[in-house]
Amino acid sequence: MNSLVLRKTALGRDVSAKYAVMPALGRVLPAQKPARLRRKGPLFWVAMALVVLSADFLLALLAWLAVDFVMR
Repeated sequence: MNSLVLRKTALGRDVSAKYAVMPALGRVLPAQKPARLRRKGPLFWVAMALVVLSADFLLALLAWLAVDFVMR
């Protein structure tokens, strides 16, 4: 490939990474930055851990019941 093709390809990647096209409106908007994590209190993290542990327990229980059903 010649250098002109390589430059156009690199330019296209740079532009597409910087701007997002909204298909419904057809507008070109700057890409959104990821949301910053705000400081949360310890109560939030305890609640989050309990939600994750309860979901894990529920999945383990469902797996146990599925294996029990298949083995009978």
